[in-house]
Amino acid sequence: MSGKGRLNNQFIGASQLSKMLFLYALGTAGLMVPTAVVAIARQDAWISMAIAGPMNYWFLLLYLALADRFPGLTLSQYAEKLLGSWLGKALTLLYICFFLLLSALVLRNIVDFLGLSVLPGTPSWVIASTFMFVIVYGAYLGIETIARSGELLFGWTFLVIMIIMLLLTNQFDPKNFEPFLYEGWLRPIKGVYPILGFPLGEFVVMTMFFPFVKQNDRDKLRKHLKLSAVFITVFSVGISVLLLGVLGVDETRRSPFAIYDMAKTINVEDVIVRVEVTVAIVWVSTVFMKLMMTFYGATLMAAQMLNLKSYRPLIVPFAFIVVPLSIAVYRNSAHAEYFSMQVWTPFSLTIGVVIPMLLLFLALLTGKRSASSKGDNPVKASYEAPSASQSGGKAQQSGAGQAGDATPS
Repeated sequence: MSGKGRLNNQFIGASQLSKMLFLYALGTAGLMVPTAVVAIARQDAWISMAIAGPMNYWFLLLYLALADRFPGLTLSQYAEKLLGSWLGKALTLLYICFFLLLSALVLRNIVDFLGLSVLPGTPSWVIASTFMFVIVYGAYLGIETIARSGELLFGWTFLVIMIIMLLLTNQFDPKNFEPFLYEGWLRPIKGVYPILGFPLGEFVVMTMFFPFVKQNDRDKLRKHLKLSAVFITVFSVGISVLLLGVLGVDETRRSPFAIYDMAKTINVEDVIVRVEVTVAIVWVSTVFMKLMMTFYGATLMAAQMLNLKSYRPLIVPFAFIVVPLSIAVYRNSAHAEYFSMQVWTPFSLTIGVVIPMLLLFLALLTGKRSASSKGDNPVKASYEAPSASQSGGKAQQSGAGQAGDATPS
């Protein structure tokens, strides 16, 4: 395979990754987190969103520091480099379980949403299996396809959210924000708690994608991720302000999918109505990206742990794990609320922040690092044997890296 072919098929741009991050962050969190934050901070929930804004980038800085120290390596690979083979594989197994559980939770969120709002009466396993079929196909196609899908969905999502915000301005009531800081800063600070685990702690999935950024784009990665973090903050604050201004505190707290219910109130001269379906489509698109990234990350990490030549044989078995797990992960909405607040947030922070911090500290303490790659990805996995026309370029390939776990050639 020529170097150009590898570049097109196996690497993504910094801009593409930043758009994927934006969709990943909005995903399930965009529809569900505002309700949890409003339940704690009430009319000051938008302040909680603003406080959490800089943390979007602070968390990414941790993963970027590891990526700079181990260029071209994923989390599972530099874990083995730092901890040794057995300890590293044990930690990798923990992350695989985390990614699979996260995939199941994201799938369950979309099943609950579609089951309650769009497809009432449809069995949960039918919705889960149908949605997962698309995820399996996307994971099979690989990282370049995922990134290009993200580019398409980003523009559509951005446009629809902006239109929805404009259409809701005539229903905005500033009185819903009174009294301002009625208990001081305590409630807004407490309101940051659910955001820390969902989605900030889940950003650790990005460590599986950093090695696939093109060499000539790696210098731009930090800038693009910072811009993405700003967009995430602006949209999060904007959505919270709209929810409070349109629905108020009490109605937002009662609604499991407040943004969808808010979109139902749009009525412009009885001409522009029922736009909540468009909101549902956009939200399903962002959930698609989040689930695709977590599921792909789980299969890739497992393939690296097992030293397989391809991640593809793991796709279908993992899908058969995620679908039933999504049905069994929690029983009802009350159980889901308890799980998300009491279990998931501390667990997600431990996996997504504490352990990577310890790995970075260990790397700094021991002085371990990997050699920087010159334009290629050293992630070791090959997915297809080179064709006859490609075998002649074997000499050029040997010096260009061994990446092949992105997309099929």
